[in-house]
Amino acid sequence: MAKVKTGPKTKRKGGGVPAKAKAVEELQRELERSTAVIVTEYRGLTVAQLQDLRRKLRPKGVEYHVVKNSLFTRAAEGSGRGALRSFLTGPTAVALGTSDEVDLAKGLIDETKMFKTLKIVGGFLGGRAMSAEDVQALAKLPPKLHLQAILVGSLQAPLSQTVAVLQAPLAQLIRILNAKSQQAA
Repeated sequence: MAKVKTGPKTKRKGGGVPAKAKAVEELQRELERSTAVIVTEYRGLTVAQLQDLRRKLRPKGVEYHVVKNSLFTRAAEGSGRGALRSFLTGPTAVALGTSDEVDLAKGLIDETKMFKTLKIVGGFLGGRAMSAEDVQALAKLPPKLHLQAILVGSLQAPLSQTVAVLQAPLAQLIRILNAKSQQAA
């Protein structure tokens, strides 16, 4: 049997298995650090537009990465966020944030208004998968500090009223005693 010459060996695109394993580990670490993940479809955006979007999101505490779906699926499953798999179709990019989830959603949605072709597909926030509509609704919420202030105010008002009701008889007794002491003097 004759040997067939196939030409010079060429390197495979993507760097082979070790490079992919390293990329999965790095993505997994970033997923574990992040408090929220929003998956987007970036079809139709140029490289310059993606760089501009990254530049605008970074000051808001958001990292924006174009990812390969198969590698990101492995990283998501390794970090306990396997529910993200259902959102990974087509050209995918993810926004990862370590700050408040509401701020992440707001920041991303505000910036995506400029890019009409950028589409939010879903996300993983607060320990559960969320649809695109849920992410949009989350972005409409007030900031976390504002919500905490509302909660504290709603808890404080009844307590203040209770304290006032309990102090009223004592204050009235003191006024009566003061009036009696002034009459006697």
